[in-house]
Amino acid sequence: MSHGDSEKSRDIIVPPPEFENSKDQPFCDNSVITSHYTLLNFLPKNLFEQFRRLANFYFLIIIILEYFPFSPLVPTFSLLPLLFVLGLTALREAFEDYQRHKSDREINNANARVFKDGEFRDTKWIDIQVGDIIKIQTHEFFPADIFLLSSSEPQSMCYIDTCNLDGETNLKVRQGLREIAEFDSELTLGELSAEMHTEKPNNNLDNFDGNFTVKGQEKLSLSNNQILLRGCALKNTKWIIGIVVFTGKDTKLVQNSKESPSKRSTIEIQLNPRLITIFGFLGAIGLIGAILGGMWQSNWSGKAWYMGDQVNDSNYLSGIWIGVFGFFSFLIVCNVMIPISLYVTLELVKLAQSYFLNWDVDMYHDDTDTPMKARTSNLTEDLGLIDYIFSDKTGTLTCNVMEFMKCTVGGISYGNGITEVAMAAAKRRGIKLKGPKKIKGQPAFQDDSFLKNLESHETSKLIHEFNLMMGICHTVIPEKDPEEPDNYDKIKYQAASPDEGALVDAARMFGYTFYDRTPTSINIEIQGESNEYELLNVLEFNSTRKRMSVIVKTPEGKIMLYCKGADNIIYERLVPNQEYADATLDQLEVFAAEGLRTLCFAYREVEEKEYLEWNHKFKEANTAIEDRKKKVMTVCEQMEKNLLLVGASAIEDKLQEGVPDAIEYLMKGGIKVWVLTGDKQETAINIGFACSLLTNDMTLAILAGNNEEDLDNSFSQAEDQLKENKEIGKPFAIVINGKSLRLALNKQNKRRFFNLGKDCAAVVCCRVSPLQKSEVVDLVRDFVEGSVTLAIGDGANDVSMIQAAHVGIGISGQEGMQAVMSSDYAIAQFRFLRKLLLVHGRWNYRRVTKLILYSFYKNMAFSFMQVLFGIYSSWSAQTLFPALLISVFNVFFTSLPILVMGIFDQDVSSKSEWIHPQLYSTDNRKGEFTLKRFWIWLIEGLYHSCVMFYIPFFIYRITPTRLDGIDDGFWVFSIIIYTSVVFVVNLKLAIETTFWTWMHHFTIWGSIAVWFLLIFIISTFNSLKGIATKTFSNPNCWLSLVIVNILALGPDVIFKYIRRNYFPQNFHVVQERERLGLEYKKKSKDGSSSDSSSSSTSSSDSDDVKLNDLNKKSGSDQETVSKVNTKPSTVMVNGKRSKRRGFAFSPDNGGSARITDPERATSQFRENALKLLGNKMSLLKNLKNLKKDELAKESDSSDTTESSDSSDTSDKSEKSKKSSSTSSSSDSGSSSD
Repeated sequence: MSHGDSEKSRDIIVPPPEFENSKDQPFCDNSVITSHYTLLNFLPKNLFEQFRRLANFYFLIIIILEYFPFSPLVPTFSLLPLLFVLGLTALREAFEDYQRHKSDREINNANARVFKDGEFRDTKWIDIQVGDIIKIQTHEFFPADIFLLSSSEPQSMCYIDTCNLDGETNLKVRQGLREIAEFDSELTLGELSAEMHTEKPNNNLDNFDGNFTVKGQEKLSLSNNQILLRGCALKNTKWIIGIVVFTGKDTKLVQNSKESPSKRSTIEIQLNPRLITIFGFLGAIGLIGAILGGMWQSNWSGKAWYMGDQVNDSNYLSGIWIGVFGFFSFLIVCNVMIPISLYVTLELVKLAQSYFLNWDVDMYHDDTDTPMKARTSNLTEDLGLIDYIFSDKTGTLTCNVMEFMKCTVGGISYGNGITEVAMAAAKRRGIKLKGPKKIKGQPAFQDDSFLKNLESHETSKLIHEFNLMMGICHTVIPEKDPEEPDNYDKIKYQAASPDEGALVDAARMFGYTFYDRTPTSINIEIQGESNEYELLNVLEFNSTRKRMSVIVKTPEGKIMLYCKGADNIIYERLVPNQEYADATLDQLEVFAAEGLRTLCFAYREVEEKEYLEWNHKFKEANTAIEDRKKKVMTVCEQMEKNLLLVGASAIEDKLQEGVPDAIEYLMKGGIKVWVLTGDKQETAINIGFACSLLTNDMTLAILAGNNEEDLDNSFSQAEDQLKENKEIGKPFAIVINGKSLRLALNKQNKRRFFNLGKDCAAVVCCRVSPLQKSEVVDLVRDFVEGSVTLAIGDGANDVSMIQAAHVGIGISGQEGMQAVMSSDYAIAQFRFLRKLLLVHGRWNYRRVTKLILYSFYKNMAFSFMQVLFGIYSSWSAQTLFPALLISVFNVFFTSLPILVMGIFDQDVSSKSEWIHPQLYSTDNRKGEFTLKRFWIWLIEGLYHSCVMFYIPFFIYRITPTRLDGIDDGFWVFSIIIYTSVVFVVNLKLAIETTFWTWMHHFTIWGSIAVWFLLIFIISTFNSLKGIATKTFSNPNCWLSLVIVNILALGPDVIFKYIRRNYFPQNFHVVQERERLGLEYKKKSKDGSSSDSSSSSTSSSDSDDVKLNDLNKKSGSDQETVSKVNTKPSTVMVNGKRSKRRGFAFSPDNGGSARITDPERATSQFRENALKLLGNKMSLLKNLKNLKKDELAKESDSSDTTESSDSSDTSDKSEKSKKSSSTSSSSDSGSSSD
């Protein structure tokens, strides 16, 4: 049995006692089971999971009803499609679970060496138990959570790879206790007798509390530094010996292996209510059929001579019972109204869409060899519905590759570099800055005075301490070059964070080279001279302390405390009234304004007596089992006080490539972007400007308050300013820090904070904790019904935010793979988000919605004819079609075309979507799958059903089916209608298809061909023998088919014609331009035409693309249609830049509009499209004229040269007008399209 869930702590005896029965062991075994099923429970458990789906359960009820005598259908034919769907899903589940079982067997039966009877013996992992002494060789994985006893390295050190556990690729060091390092051989291990007292099993990877007592010796404290976790691997160490602490499901790996929260797509959530409406409609049909059937029975009893004695028999069922049975009969014959194959088709389509995401080379990062990875296929359509993006900063918007750029020591600032953020800030103020040319391999820090002042200056001692602290106050592990171990310039540093690595590299650059460390010492070479510092204690960094310290004994015998951390934390612990404190604080503000990451450095000398007293308390706190972390932090506070400030470092984390363009285009697509970062306020603001999240025309409000009253005042001021901005159409943004955010997320302030944030163009939250990140996401999810959120991050502190959002994106960056392992989709760079959402997201959303709507349409069109037939069959629920044809309708004739459409359909090309983000905003804002649109498709299905039934019906009544006047029978009439259904529903899909491939042609026309093949095969059956020949040899069949298709699909064609030409949407305009080859043109610097389609991933190629550069003519007069610039640009063709936000038009020459707001962009976009597309003749005429003019100019390029200046273009246009009355406007023949 296992006490993992109930035990408060764990007592372990070493070596463990022997048990005759393994069930008597007090702890769980070491087996790990990841499979979901067994042979015994697979069938019931899998069926239970599948029948939780509403549609599957519905069809199960229908099949049960079909076994009753009143059923008009044979259950066999209805059972086959359901079994196919259930079987296909079960096979997939079984295959996946088989792979899990196979993996479990391999792991559980792997061998490890366990110490038994005086020697190490091979033992299967599954047989390892708590208390066993185990030996692990290099590159082997740890089979359980192990307490490190000894190792092959000095001081019982070892190196481990934790990549499988937390995703971090850098090696970590673990060290055994010096007091027990002697237990390193079979001889000494045979004499070991000890007890361990540890914490209970938990999922905390960063903490372990316990103590270890060898018989006859004092109690020793255990910490996370002595624990080797299952899933990690031994590296750079020959062997280790340890004691098993946790096994099986009690290990921290398994404790952390809980599945990510189950996420359902927005469409899937909306689907169930739609199904319920269909159930209601179906129930209404059954009720009507039951009532009318019962009434017919009552009224015609004894009168229907042609039905023989059935209804004339007084003992026959009454009208009421006929009605009851009729209700269920109509449910059965109309069951096809619910598309049984919908879920399977959706799964296949989403799976294919996920593979296309993975295969997209535009989202492949060549530098790191990292492709896009779809970790789930459930949410592909949600990528086209995103309303809010919540983004981390470090490693997400920035590279997380740190470079030491500046510092301040003794109140003097050093470093001449210019950051990207500083250049962006200068640009906003109209100042042009040119940063120093960076030579590859040259350090970012450039300032000769720093080393000069180190040699001779009043602050030289402080500079020495600053360099020394960068070299020894860390947890970095040096890796020497095996070929040149004495060449310290080739040492590679394994750092827990990029910041630490950058600081140690900076120290080496200044001549303070850290080259070796042991558990008790740190070795550093200072200006060519080796120095050893005795390492007494390490006070580790965590998110609560926001600082780390080391206590060392210098070569001179002094005990020194060196501390580095966040500025606000360090300043709270300084000696009052320090000489350089104010100057350093001012310089920190400058560094923050330049977007640099800062850390303050301070130190103090500790008296030996004080240290000994403190160290005793520190050891006591470290041996505590309960509240150890809290007790340790309390003791650390007693040492980290009365510090002397040395200075601060400033590290640059450069923006990732393409981030500003990506954010700009995402915001144009109507998506709100919130940045949640742990950085200082000034740093966050300047990064916001550098990445185009914040702009000069925005009003920026700072929400700050240490109490409710201050925050209330900030809210009031921001709300008043927002109201003013709304009136003048000026964008608004807010910035809030961690303290204020904590108050803003209180129950009484939540709604107010959200109401303010939802109307902002951008929101920046700084000094935010990981928990607050998820709370902000939950805030939006709770208060915006129907909103779809996306969270993107790269580190472990982003996991809660990623899991809280509807869609989680993990970036595989420098902080390990924790975010990726918790995400739904993984990308290597933030800029890939642009294509993921604006292109793939929009495509997938439109495909999935069209698939669902079409599935319900075709089934409604097919099944409602059973109701119409009931009118003429005494509401008897007799079937219109043979049972076999009812069952195969969805499988043979309509499944493949919609599957291909759902995978490949695209209304516009990826290049057009790349440069026109308004398509995402205006066409896709959840309008494709509203209840109204759902019923429009269903009503169209009802209309088509009426046409397909009544046209053959009336032709059949007024015209005999054979020349001799003899009726061919009911089944000929049935086959005519069925043929009409196959044609209409497939041609309807052809009309809705906007992107044709050979697979579209093959599946649509192939499905129609399969119908003819199948009906001729069925014609060989006795009951329908010769039916195909009888049907298709009669002219009335083909007459019906022609009339049905014209009446059914004609309105579709007319509607699309009117909509496209008189009420066009944005994508209609883009489609026309693509068709005539007018898209993807830009103007080069010399004014010549160039094609930007060759580089769809380069934002520069789309800078000057105009969506509408078309002119409409009426007689001799010309009305110029203004061009809409879909990306803000400093180049304004035929227009002037507006000094304030909005549009600038030049009505005489065809003005250009500069758009900075998505809603206004969409409005102007639509307005211009409406002007342009007044009627089809005007549209086609002007488009063709444009094309002709363009070709003419290209052919006449040797005689005519274009000027890049808009005024020159206008002059040429005027001259052209004088020479020809048919010439178009000044830009119609230019390449500015």
